[in-house]
Amino acid sequence: MLKSEFLEAEMLEINNELKKLVQLRRSPTLKIAYQERWATLKTRASDLLNVVSQKCIKVHNAASMHFVSYVHLVEDQAPLYLANTPHFSESKYLTREARIFKLLRQKILKQQEEAKAREDLLLQKQLELEATLKMKEDLIAQLMNKQA
Repeated sequence: MLKSEFLEAEMLEINNELKKLVQLRRSPTLKIAYQERWATLKTRASDLLNVVSQKCIKVHNAASMHFVSYVHLVEDQAPLYLANTPHFSESKYLTREARIFKLLRQKILKQQEEAKAREDLLLQKQLELEATLKMKEDLIAQLMNKQA
């Protein structure tokens, strides 16, 4: 019942009907027919909302029951003691998420270093341009002094 295509189609039809009714609000139509169309649209939207909410509540209840039964199942199991467990190397304990996090962190640090290097290069070029500009200003000032 809760197929996304079905929901999208129903919502699109309700939306189109709503647009039509809003556009008809100033046109000369029969008052009873106009009110009837609004009532039909409201019941249709309300029914759809009720069906969706009931289905979602049923699915949520089933998921909650499954979770509760799993928690009780875990509680009923015998506890694990670390003294009885074999020793594994640290790499065996690392989860996939931890490895991905480590790689992402390395990537970000590398990108930060590259950005810092680009910033330093730009700063160096700016200083060179300023020095060149200062030299040209001095040269222009000397030429102006010679002409005067």
